[in-house]
Amino acid sequence: MTQSGAIGPLVAHFALLSVLSLGGINVVLPDVHRFVVTVHPWLTDQEFADFFAIAQAAPGPNFLMFALIGWRVAGAPGAIAAALAIAVPAGTVAYVVGGLWQRFRDAPWRRIVQTGLAPVTIGLVFSSGYVLSTAADHDWATFAVTAATAVITLGTRINPLWVFLGAGLLGLFGLT
Repeated sequence: MTQSGAIGPLVAHFALLSVLSLGGINVVLPDVHRFVVTVHPWLTDQEFADFFAIAQAAPGPNFLMFALIGWRVAGAPGAIAAALAIAVPAGTVAYVVGGLWQRFRDAPWRRIVQTGLAPVTIGLVFSSGYVLSTAADHDWATFAVTAATAVITLGTRINPLWVFLGAGLLGLFGLT
C-alpha cells in the first residue's frame, strides 16, 4: 500500500540529507532509518535492512536504496522522486565545491578542512554500520555472524566478498 501524500516529506528529508552526506550516502543511513522506520513507520527494521542489502548487491550507485524506499512509500513516483532528491543536491554541491576546491588547492585552510572532515566521515560510517546491524540482528546468532564478519573483514586480508558469501550461506541454511 503506497502513500502518495508522503512524497513531499520524503523528498524534503532526502534532499536535506543529500547535502549533508559527507563521505557518501551510507553516512546518512542512521537518520534515514530514524525517519522511515521510527518517525514515519513506512518500513520495518527488516525491510530497511533488506533494502540496504539489495542496494549493495545490485550493480550501480548506492542511492538505489533510496529509490527502493520511495517505491515502498509511494510507488513509482516515490521511487523517482526519492532517487532525484538524494542525488541532485549532492551532485550539485559536489560540482560547485569541486571547482572551488581546485581553485584553492594551495590554500592552507584546505588541508585543515580535509583533516577535520576525515574523523567526522569515519564516525558517520561507523554509526551507519551500527544502525544496520541493530536493524538486522535480532538474536545472538545473527549478532555473532555480523561481529565475526566485521572482525574478519577488518582484521585480515581475506577478500570481503568471501566473508560475506560465508555469512550469507549461514543465513541461507538457517544457521543464524
